[in-house]
Order: sequence, then C-alpha cells, then structure tokens
Amino acid sequence: MTSPKSKNLNKLNLSEKFAAPGSALSINPESLEIINFLKKSQEENTKLTDKIESLEKAQDIIFEQFRTLELQRIDLEKQQKKLEEESYKFRGRTIELFGKMVDLKKAKKTISQQNKKLKTQQQEIESHQLLLEKSNHKFRERTIELFGRIIDLKKAKKTIVQQKEEIENHREQLKTLNASKDKFFSIIAHDLRNPIAGFLNLTEVLTNNFDVFSEKESKEFIGAMNQASKQLYNLLENLLQWSRSQTGNITYEPKFVSVRKMVDNTIDELMINIENKSIKININIDEKTLVFVDENMITTVIRNLISNAIKFTHPEGLISIRCVKKDEHVELSVIDNGVGIKKEDQKKLFRIDQHLTTQGTSEERGTGLGLILCKEFIEKNNGEIWVESELNKGSAFKFTLKTA
Repeated sequence: MTSPKSKNLNKLNLSEKFAAPGSALSINPESLEIINFLKKSQEENTKLTDKIESLEKAQDIIFEQFRTLELQRIDLEKQQKKLEEESYKFRGRTIELFGKMVDLKKAKKTISQQNKKLKTQQQEIESHQLLLEKSNHKFRERTIELFGRIIDLKKAKKTIVQQKEEIENHREQLKTLNASKDKFFSIIAHDLRNPIAGFLNLTEVLTNNFDVFSEKESKEFIGAMNQASKQLYNLLENLLQWSRSQTGNITYEPKFVSVRKMVDNTIDELMINIENKSIKININIDEKTLVFVDENMITTVIRNLISNAIKFTHPEGLISIRCVKKDEHVELSVIDNGVGIKKEDQKKLFRIDQHLTTQGTSEERGTGLGLILCKEFIEKNNGEIWVESELNKGSAFKFTLKTA
C-alpha cells in the first residue's frame, strides 16, 4: 500500500522531470506555475502529514499519560478513601482523647486540690508527729523507768515467792516436827508407860503372892511378863531407831544382801509369837535374790511388817512373804489374811501427823510408829512402800528395793 507521502514524492519527481532544463517536453509558464503550486502544496502536505504523525504520536503519549493519570487518580481515590477512613478513626480517637484530656484536666484539677489538701494534712501530721515524738520521748523515759520498776517488782516477787516457799517448807517441817514431838510424847505418855506399868504390876503381884500361886499360875505370870517385855523391847527399839533417824545419827551403808537371809533371821526372832498364834508362814523367795541396801534398815522394815502381820492375823491364820524381780528392782510383799484395814484408815498409814492404833486379834497394842519408820527407811534406800487391803480379808504391805 502506497502512503500519501510516497505519492507526493512521485508527483514531485514528475514535475521535476517536466521542468528539468533541456527536457524534450516544453512547459508553458502557466503549467510551470501549476507545477510550482503543486510542488508547494505537496511540501505543505508533507509538513501537514508530519504534523499529523507528530500529533498522533503526541495523542498516543497524551493517551498514555492520561491512562497513567487515571491510574494515579484511582490510586489517589483509594488513598483518599483510606485517608478518610483513617481520618474518621483519627477524629474518633481525637474526640475520645479530647474527652480524656477534659477528664484529665478535671482530674488534674481534682488532684491539685487533693494535693493542697494533702499538703495541709501533711503539715498537720508533721505537727502532730512532732508532738507525738515529744510525747513518745517522755513515754520512753517513763517506760524505761517503769520497766526498771517492773524488773525490781519481779525480783521482789520472785524473792517473795521463794521466801513464801521457804516459809511453807519451814511450816511443813515445823508441822512435821510438832507432829513428831506429839507422837514422841504420846508414845512416852501412853504406849511406853502402859506396858511398863503392866509389867510392874505383874512383877508386884508375882512378888507379893509367889508363895500363894501354884507353879502353873507362876508360869502364866512369867509368860505374860515375857510377852510384855518383848512388846516393850520392840517399842523401845523402834523408838530408838526413829529418834536416831530424826536426828540424822543413822548412817546409810548399802551393800549387797540376800533378801531370803534377812527374812529368815526375822522369822527366827519372831518364832515364839508365830507359834503362840499357830500361824503358818509361807516364804516364796529365791535364795539368790540380792538387793543393794542398808541391811540394818531393811531388817527393821521386815521385822515391823511381819510383826504387824502376826498381830492382825487370826490364830491358825496364814502369812505369805513373796519376792518378785521387776527390771532393776525387786518387790517384796508381806501378806496376811487377818482383819484388814478400812479405806479411810489406809490414808492415815505412814504419816506422822495422823494417829492410828488398832488392837490385834489377841488384843495386842501398837503405836503406829513402826510403819512411819518403815517409810523413812525404805525411802532412804531409794524404794517405795504402799498397802493393799480389804476389810476382814487381810492386808498386803509391799515395798521395792534396788538390785544394783
């Protein structure tokens, strides 16, 4: 396809061809003028064509720029929409923040007022604190003074309590001493005087009527005198032992001793009394049983307990003497099936401040001093003594002794 520009070029060549000097064709002036006009028109047409092409290119460029601008416009609209949304949110937040700022201003104002109030209160507190410090200083001085007095009072109270305890101990000791004194004088006035008086009467009757009495009657008087002398001797022996223990003249000299040996020796001493009442003796003690005690003290204890058992056992009764080993000590029991002891009277036994005497089954009399002496001697030997009894069924006097 031939473009308008190529056609114009052909026409131009043709006119040039006709117009060339020395050509065979002859051109008149009018034709030449037309040719020049055509040539000029052709040139203008060429320029116009170039301008059109330039305009087309400019149009393409403008179109491209328009398209770019349109895209930019769309993008700007999007950004504007986004900015509007963000601006809306921002306005909302701004309003919210503004409201908060208003509240903060109010709060700041309130806080300022409160600060002023607090400052005033602080000043008042400082003033009160100063007064309190002064009062506290005086209080501390008074407290220290009172504390010193309290310590002095505590010391005084402690001293008073100690003195009170000492006075109480002295009172108990005095009470015991008074009871011991009363007991001692009672024994001398009654328990010792009566047997001596009875013994004196027997000897007087026997002396004045010796020739009148038959041999049998004389023997009965002599037997009664012998019995009275034994009771008197036991009483004097207990009284001597007790007085020595009260004055601290008895020395504690422990050693290993056979329990069976002490019991057998005591039975031999009291055999006449046992035979007079036809009492059976049952001894259940291992001969190898040894205890670490003062022999004289424990022998006195055994003698007193067996004597009491004989005294309160009915004729042809039974006395059992038992020894049982328990851990590091033994338990020795003197058991009779005699008259027994009332519950209320059991509490009076072993006490110096209680007076309790009971006649035996053959009207034997006692002082109650033997059991008191037994308690003291058992405790000196680190043991314990007690009674288990039931009225009209008998009694069991028990005590413990160390084996080592």
